[in-house]
Amino acid sequence: MFLKVPQNTRYEIKFISYEHNYHLVLNWLKLHKLNFKKKYVSRFVNNVYFDSHNYNSYKSNIFGDSSRIKLRYRWYGELEDINNGVFEIKYKRNLYGWKKKFNMQNFNFTEKSLLKNFSNTISKNLPDKEKIFFKANSNPKIINRYFRDYFTNYDDEIRITIDRFHEIFDQRYSNNFNFRKKTYSQRIVVMELKFERGNTNFVDELMKSVPIRSSRNSKYVNSIRAVTGL
Repeated sequence: MFLKVPQNTRYEIKFISYEHNYHLVLNWLKLHKLNFKKKYVSRFVNNVYFDSHNYNSYKSNIFGDSSRIKLRYRWYGELEDINNGVFEIKYKRNLYGWKKKFNMQNFNFTEKSLLKNFSNTISKNLPDKEKIFFKANSNPKIINRYFRDYFTNYDDEIRITIDRFHEIFDQRYSNNFNFRKKTYSQRIVVMELKFERGNTNFVDELMKSVPIRSSRNSKYVNSIRAVTGL
């Protein structure tokens, strides 16, 4: 699979640390000369991740493929408010990232709804090209959830998100949504630095000052490893 990078992409660089370093990161942001401020109200982010029967998306990431695709349905707030979300196809080519979003119609799902009906309804809402790809990768594998803070610098050239309170809910062996039986909680902080392709001149200096280490990190891969023990 080879993904052509469109012009409207952005760099995405992640930094990982233990959860107890959260306030260290906050203080770094508050004192930085680029004057980072909160952009939005902090909130919970919820995702259903889809994959093929053979975990092709998972394997693509752990094998280090330069071009990768992830499929997820995302919503915010309470875990049970699943009808208020958007389906996303997340593309990654090396450090470049971009995504397509699709609004869903005729969504009326509860904790007792069948997962296969959830996947079928998403498929019906997709254009033909995306529908074909989704049908080959339409198995709901996990739900992950985390609490996200949003920051930008003074001129909105750099976006920073900080994620913590990570929770994982295994969906693989259930006919219905599993919102109750939590498989795993990760005590980590994930900070992601995002900026447009043309804004690289000041980023090297910024990265050198970050108080936690840069590292590859995939919430989907971490979640699959947690539920499978791989």
